Amino acid sequence: MILNFLLLLLIFGSYYFAALSALKSRNWTIFIGCFILFSAFLRQQIDVNLNSDYYFYYDFKIFHKPSSFLSFLLNEPYLYSVYVFFTLFIDSKKEVFLAMYWFNFVINSLFFIWLLCLIDLEMWKKMLLFVIHYFLFGFVLLRNGPAYMLFAMYLYYTCRDKKFNWVLLTPLMHISSLIVLLTYFHKWRQYFKILFIIPLLIVATFILFQPFLAKIAAFDSILSKIDIYSQGMPVIGFLHILFFLFISFLVFMGFIFYKSKMLHPILITTMLFYGVTFFINPIVAYRFSPYILFALLLFPFDKLRNEKKITTFNKLTILLFPLFVYSLFNAHRTESFRNIFLK
Repeated sequence: MILNFLLLLLIFGSYYFAALSALKSRNWTIFIGCFILFSAFLRQQIDVNLNSDYYFYYDFKIFHKPSSFLSFLLNEPYLYSVYVFFTLFIDSKKEVFLAMYWFNFVINSLFFIWLLCLIDLEMWKKMLLFVIHYFLFGFVLLRNGPAYMLFAMYLYYTCRDKKFNWVLLTPLMHISSLIVLLTYFHKWRQYFKILFIIPLLIVATFILFQPFLAKIAAFDSILSKIDIYSQGMPVIGFLHILFFLFISFLVFMGFIFYKSKMLHPILITTMLFYGVTFFINPIVAYRFSPYILFALLLFPFDKLRNEKKITTFNKLTILLFPLFVYSLFNAHRTESFRNIFLK
C-alpha cells in the first residue's frame, strides 16, 4: 500500500513540477522523465483486468469482430483494428489485451505531455484536466479515450484558427463523437439551424427505423451496446450531481469573466449537449463531460490581468492530489483492486 501511494505521489508531483517549470528547460525535461518512469511503473503494478470496463472489452461486449465491410465501418473499427494488429504477434488473448492497454497508456502519456507543452494555457487548467482524466483515459477507456484526446487537440487548434482534420477519425473510435463533430462546421452561416435539426433527425431516424435496423447484421453490435449500457447503467449518485454543479460553476464563472466570448459556437454546442444529456440521464452527461471540460478549459479566453493571483492559484493546484487518488479508485471500481492496492 505504501509503495502504491508513493508512486501516486511521485506521478502527481512530477507532473505538477513539470507544469511549474519553464517549457523544455532542464528541470522540465527531468520532471517529464520522472513522470514517464513512475507512471509506467504504476501501470506495471496494476493488472489491467482490475479496471471497471475490462471484461466488457475482453468478452467482446462493446466491440466485435465485423461480419462485413459495412459492419467494420459502422462498429467503431479503431479498437478492433488495434486488437487484430496485436494478434499478428501475440497468440494469447490475455496478452493481446495487455498489449492493447499498454498501447493506450502510451497514447495517453503522450497526450498529457502535449498538454504540458501548451505555453498559452494556464497551469491550473492543465492540472485540473490531468487529475480528472489521466487514469480514466489511460487505464480504462480503450475506445473513447483516444476520441476524447483527438477532440481536445482539435478544439485547441481550431479555436486558434489552425486546422486539425485528424478529428474526423473520431467516429471510427467512438460513435458518440459524431454529435460533437457538428462543431467542425461552426463557421457556416446556417450552423445553429444545423445544430438543432441534425440531432433531431438522427434520433427520429433511429426510433423509426430501429425494427428494420435490428434485422441488418451490420447494426447488431451498435444495438447490443445500447442494450448493455442501458441495462448496466450505474445508479445515479450524489457525485454525478456534484460534477454537474462543478461544470455549471465553470460555465457561470466563464460568463462572469469573459461574457460574450462564451457565446462562441463551439462552446454553445458543448454546453447545450451537456445540459440536454444531463436532463436525459446524469450518467450519460458524465460520459459527455470530457467534451465540455476540454471546450471550457482549452478555449483561448483573455488572460486575467492579476498575474500574482494566477500564480498563487496555479501553485495551489497541489491540493488536487486527493482528487487524483480518487480518480484512480473511480477508474477501478472493483473489490479486487481495493484489496490488492490497499494491502
